[in-house]
Amino acid sequence: MARESIETVRSDVAVCSCYASAPRRIGHLAALIVVSVITGCGTDPGFVPPPTNGPTTDVIDGNRDAPSTGMSGKTSGEPNGSFLQAIVAVFDEEGIAHLQGTVADVGDLDVFLLGPLAAGDRLIVDADTTGSPLDISVGIFDAAERLVYNNDDRGGSSARFLDSYIEWVVRHGGDRYYLVATHSAFAGSGGYTGTYKIDVQASDGLAVPGPVGQALLLDFDGAVVDFPTLGLVTLDPFDAAPISPFYRGQTETVKETIRTVFEQNFVPYNVDIWTTDDPPPAGTQFSTVYFGGFNPGAFGIAEDVDLYNVDFCDDAIIFTESFGPHLFSSVPTAFELGIAIGNVGSHEAGHLLGLNHVDDDRALMDDQSAADAFIEDQEFMEAPLSSDIMSIGTQDAVLLLNEIVGLRPDDDPAQRMGSALFTSHRRFWGK
Repeated sequence: MARESIETVRSDVAVCSCYASAPRRIGHLAALIVVSVITGCGTDPGFVPPPTNGPTTDVIDGNRDAPSTGMSGKTSGEPNGSFLQAIVAVFDEEGIAHLQGTVADVGDLDVFLLGPLAAGDRLIVDADTTGSPLDISVGIFDAAERLVYNNDDRGGSSARFLDSYIEWVVRHGGDRYYLVATHSAFAGSGGYTGTYKIDVQASDGLAVPGPVGQALLLDFDGAVVDFPTLGLVTLDPFDAAPISPFYRGQTETVKETIRTVFEQNFVPYNVDIWTTDDPPPAGTQFSTVYFGGFNPGAFGIAEDVDLYNVDFCDDAIIFTESFGPHLFSSVPTAFELGIAIGNVGSHEAGHLLGLNHVDDDRALMDDQSAADAFIEDQEFMEAPLSSDIMSIGTQDAVLLLNEIVGLRPDDDPAQRMGSALFTSHRRFWGK
């Protein structure tokens, strides 16, 4: 079943060779930017929402075997589709809340109030749809209604591989956290409605994982990538001319602009940008963003939405020959083309660091932009979540990047250089 690949916490970190001769493997059709969507083509007028499952035996949203009301609010019942209407989760003496509910319609979601959590608290969320056709998706939101963790499928080979599972340590405390349950945006026919049970276990006393810096390699040298559904993808060394004859002889200008855009987008954060013309030191672990090739349905694709950057060596491809001038309202200059490719590359790198899609064309993680937006000064920012994730809450990319990779030290020469690049780069947009 095709879907965004949103994984549970993984304890293993891939060991990668920086310049292995074997093809690099990209594991999932995840984090895809689709041309027909992002260029503003919109929804097919003939689109029909997926069917619901018809008659079903609903269960009341709320706590299993708990009173309907408590001192702090309702513990079951509708409406519960917003943070203000959240059902209060009741935790037993063992620190477990036993929840249940029904996703009755396409777009239906249930919000549960988990209460206060402190940094270092551990949450385990185990969803079970046994006997139900529902393909469930769950998310955890903080007091400011910002998504901090989500999961669609637990994966694996068990019969419950579509059931969500989260094991996560809280990075920042708050007087209330929320759990949201809904259907997967990528559910198959019949999987959009049904019943579920969720057990939420909370415990305290764990160390808070600190931010860890990340290196990104921008690979312009070409590669052979073993892509699961596409087979071996051969990317020739980057050349601007195949995009359009208009860019013949301007390859270096485009490459230099791409790197500068990456440096500007990541300037506050502990992310080092390298290229195949200026490779990282031997022994450096890095994620790779490849530039080259054509895909009729995508500008770019990332291996995974790697929540909290567990894998330091994952990959993305930017299909540079998909950036045809006809997709823009006017033919971009080589400089503007580099900005567009750099912004899309930064978007895909955001997925590799753990960021999801949002719905705001000013944001780098937007998934609905027309191509012209790529030339604008897109940034990592707080924005409403894409409906492909959940139709509630926001994602604060600045907060997450601070918690995932952290900020550069004030005395880091790269920070001073990046600040200068940031200032001078504003002229790209006339600022």
